Amino acid sequence: MNELYGMTAEFAADALAADLEDLFAGQLFQSSTGEKRAIRVHVNDLPVPTGNDEDRSQDAPEPYMIVQIGEGTIPEGDAAQEVQIVLVIALYDDRPDRQGYRDLLHIIQEITARYCKNPVIRLRPGSAGARGGPYTVKKPIQWAIWNDSKAHPYYLGAVEFKLEIPTICPEVPFT
Repeated sequence: MNELYGMTAEFAADALAADLEDLFAGQLFQSSTGEKRAIRVHVNDLPVPTGNDEDRSQDAPEPYMIVQIGEGTIPEGDAAQEVQIVLVIALYDDRPDRQGYRDLLHIIQEITARYCKNPVIRLRPGSAGARGGPYTVKKPIQWAIWNDSKAHPYYLGAVEFKLEIPTICPEVPFT
């Protein structure tokens, strides 16, 4: 495989998802099935449910995070492209004290601290992004939580930033 093919938004999103899985490894959060689970990280969208109507416990998606790719820009020449990334986070917490937002804020804090300390995405061998990079999180990093009491027991938040990805440029100028 040509090394340049790893320098795409697709591979960068895969590498970011793998890095986020590593960041939250060992941390468990409540799900609507009643069990605690590791956060699942998906690229672009949730997978289509596959369980039957009698047993949908495997289809409960939460807790989850979606790495959504927005728009991208190649500013000029051989400058790195910037791709908008939105991390959508969804948690479930049915406790009557409605404290699920605390886990949501914890996750947001972990993400922002990780990329403020070291903005380079770790490439895990064997991950789809292992051939590309380096991919770098650019500031500003913005985040939000949705405070809607009607959404209980679901808690939603997002983190948004630009991801810098090396640009593929022609080696020989066009004539």
